Amino acid sequence: MKRLLLITFFLSSLFAYKVDITTWGNKDTFYGFLKKNSLPLKIYYNLPTKIKKMVRRIPVGSTLFIMKKNNKIKQALIPLNSKQQLQIINENGKYVSTIVPIIYETQKKYAEVEINNYLSYDLYKATHLRILTSKLINIFEDKVNFRAIPKNTKIKILYEEKLRFGKVRDVKIIFAEIKNRYFDYTAFYNPEDGRYYDREAKSLKGMFLKAPLKYTRISSKFGPRFHPILHEWRIHDGIDYVNKIGTPVHAVADGKIIYKGWIKGYGRSIKIKHKNGYITLYAHLHGWPRGLYVGKWVKQGQTIGYLGNTGLSTGPHLHFGVMRYGKWINPAKLKNSVKIALKGKQKEKFLAYVKSIIKENNIALK
Repeated sequence: MKRLLLITFFLSSLFAYKVDITTWGNKDTFYGFLKKNSLPLKIYYNLPTKIKKMVRRIPVGSTLFIMKKNNKIKQALIPLNSKQQLQIINENGKYVSTIVPIIYETQKKYAEVEINNYLSYDLYKATHLRILTSKLINIFEDKVNFRAIPKNTKIKILYEEKLRFGKVRDVKIIFAEIKNRYFDYTAFYNPEDGRYYDREAKSLKGMFLKAPLKYTRISSKFGPRFHPILHEWRIHDGIDYVNKIGTPVHAVADGKIIYKGWIKGYGRSIKIKHKNGYITLYAHLHGWPRGLYVGKWVKQGQTIGYLGNTGLSTGPHLHFGVMRYGKWINPAKLKNSVKIALKGKQKEKFLAYVKSIIKENNIALK
């Protein structure tokens, strides 16, 4: 009889727990979360200053894990970014909060797709992942004109899904091939530097991106021009890209930030030093992401600012300049001029890695 009572008590206590998996909305606040769940406000006030700032900017769409017993929270996990989450636990009636890493489940998947309609439709139909289209385009954009991709183009793609509570949070392409009667390109992700290389260890992208942002038009090219504010002829030492205020601006190459601040007519600006004597300038910025500082290393494509209208400017735009060995040069001539290829031991290690990827996943390549 006692054993039956113990089992009954265990089952009743187990079913007393309720798990909710919810999404952080664009109107949600941390204060509102505490109030809604009858949690003490001192949870917020006891947080370190750095964490207080983070809970004020919880990403919209984040997935929250909440476990309750008798309608009281026993544990809550609230993502602060892609790597960290705030854990709130009820320990003997007292709430304790700590920062813990987000643990993801990963799984590899492989797909072969033939483009008979258009890329995004056929790729989504095969994988049910919309994000794969933009990832694939980003890899091959320097090689393939995706606006005029021929029908019957065949695509092979090996990718890794990163999941949290059963939902895909990110996707990384490990291998991709795009092939038709006109061209045949392959790409392998190199975990050593985060770049994509072909089977000969040559990067699919040059050292520089084509442009540091998505733009609607170019308002001024490199060279002599009549200055719209100073009303005199001057050499325009960069390219002016036009778009709306707040458009993300990306580092065009790997490098180290050597200046972040105000430069006279340039307004808010960032300078980045790269290999081979190159320095890039991003001017008239509205602002920049938190965590950027002089001396910080940034990767190609990383957001380093937002388009603005600061300094001597007639409208929202980015002034982008490139200097080499102390002399301004035309950024438009950089697109394909500087190639990247692995050499020596780096090349040997990468080619061995490529062989293992092909063998482990039974990828057929000619």
